[in-house]
Amino acid sequence: RFRRLSTVIVFLLLSGFAYVWIPDPATGRTLMQINGARVLYNSAAIGMATSMLASMFVGLFGFYVISNAVRRDIDSRCGYVIASTTMRTSEYIIGKFLGNVVFLTTFVAGFMVASMVMLLVRGESPLEPLIFMKQYAIMTPSTIVFISVVAIVFESIPFLSGRFGDVAYFFLYAASLGVVVNLMIRGGGGVARYFDFSGFGYLMEQTQRNLHTQSLSIGSSPFNTAKPPLVIGGFNLGGGAWATRLVSTVTPIPLLLFAQLFFHRFDPARLRAAGAKGKRGWMRNFNALARPFARPIAAIPVRGAALKDAMMTFASTPFTVFALVGISIAALANPASLPITFAIVAVFIADVASRDRRAGTTGLIYAAPHLRERFVTWKLTSSALVATLLLAAPVLQIAIAHPVRLPALLIGIAFVAAAATALGIISGNPKTFIVGFLTFWYVVVNDKGKTPAFDFAGFFSTPAVRVTAMYAAIAVALLATAEVVHRARLRA
Repeated sequence: RFRRLSTVIVFLLLSGFAYVWIPDPATGRTLMQINGARVLYNSAAIGMATSMLASMFVGLFGFYVISNAVRRDIDSRCGYVIASTTMRTSEYIIGKFLGNVVFLTTFVAGFMVASMVMLLVRGESPLEPLIFMKQYAIMTPSTIVFISVVAIVFESIPFLSGRFGDVAYFFLYAASLGVVVNLMIRGGGGVARYFDFSGFGYLMEQTQRNLHTQSLSIGSSPFNTAKPPLVIGGFNLGGGAWATRLVSTVTPIPLLLFAQLFFHRFDPARLRAAGAKGKRGWMRNFNALARPFARPIAAIPVRGAALKDAMMTFASTPFTVFALVGISIAALANPASLPITFAIVAVFIADVASRDRRAGTTGLIYAAPHLRERFVTWKLTSSALVATLLLAAPVLQIAIAHPVRLPALLIGIAFVAAAATALGIISGNPKTFIVGFLTFWYVVVNDKGKTPAFDFAGFFSTPAVRVTAMYAAIAVALLATAEVVHRARLRA
C-alpha cells in the first residue's frame, strides 16, 4: 500500500490540511473557539483540536482507503497462494487487521507532525512534543482500531462487501456518532462512553465539565476579537476517563470473530457464491422484481454511445426503475425531499465511469470509433442522462413552482455528474465519489442553507449567481483533470 501513488497523494493531502485547518488568528479565524473566544495556540490546544480532526477524518474516509485489503489479494491471486499454506484463517484476519492499524497510524502520525510544524509557524507558545502526542494518544487509537476492524468485517460478509456496504457504513458511522455524543453530553452515557470510538463524545464531555459550555467549534472558524484568548490544558484522563478510552479502543476487536465466521479463505466455490450474494444476492430479488418494469426502458431503441450506456445502467440494475418511481412520488408529495433524491441518484451513477475498467471491458470499448479519445465526454453524458432521468419529476416540479431556482438545480445535476465521472475515471472505483459526495451532502443537509456557498443545487433557497457559477467552474475543473489523467494513461 505504501508504494501506491494514491497513498502518497492522500498522505500529502491530509498533511497539507494542517495548513488550512490552523489559520493565522490575524485573519479573524482560528482553529478552535469556545463561546466565541479563540483558544490560545499552544501544544495542548492544537494537539487537542487536530487530534479530533484526525479522528473524524479517519472515521469518515479511513474505511474507504483500507476496505479493499482482502479484495486486493483476490485480484492479485496472492490469496490463493496464502490459502494453500498452513496459515490459519484467524492469523490472516489478525494480520490484515494489524496491517490496517499500521497504515492508518502512519497517516495520523504524518498529520500530527504537520500540525506540530504549524505550531512552530503560527503558535503562541513553545512546542511541547510530549503534551502534543498525549492528545493524539488519548483521542485517535479507538478510531483507528474501530475502522480497522469494521473494514475487515465488511469485506468478509458478502452483502456488505460491495457498494451497499460503502453507503451503509457512511450512514451507520454518522448515526452512531450522533447517538453516542447525545447520550454523553446529556449525562446518560454511562455505557455509551465505552463505545465512543470517535472520541467526540469524550471531547464534548470534557468541554462541558471543565469549561461549563457546549459551544465549541473546531476547524477554521471565525471568533470574537473582543474576547481575550482562552488558555486550555488539553485532554486529561482523570475521573476514570482512562478506563473508558482504553475500553473503547479494545471493544471493537471481538467483532473480528464475525469476520472469521464469514471469511471464505479464498475457496473458489465460496468466492463464486460470495460474489453472487455480494453483487446480486440481496439485490437479486429486488432486481428480479423490477426487471419486468425495466425492460421497456432498456429496450427503447436509442442511437449514440452515451444513450446506450445510460440504458445500460437500467438494464444492469433494474432496481433503478423503482428509484425513478420513488423519486417521482417523493418530489410530487414533498418538494423538500430534493436533498434525499440527490443522494439516491449519486449512488446509482457512482460506478458509471469506472464499471468498464473494473469489468475488464475497456479494451473492447476503446476499439469502438472515437470512444477512446472521447471517453470522459461519453461517461459524463451517460451519467448526466441517468441523473436527469431519475430527477425528471423534481426538475419539472421546480420548473413549475420555482422557475428561478431551475438553473441552480440543473447546474447541481451537472456538478454531481461531473464529480462522479471525474472521480470514477481518476480512481477507477466508485468508492471515491460515494464517500466524497455523501460527506459533502451530509454537511449541506445539516447546514440547512445557513452557508449559501454549500447550497449547490438550490435545496433551501435560490443560490446567488456567483454560487451557481462556482459549482459550474468546479465541474469544469474536475472534468479537465479527468481528461488530463485519461490522456496520460493512453500515452502510457
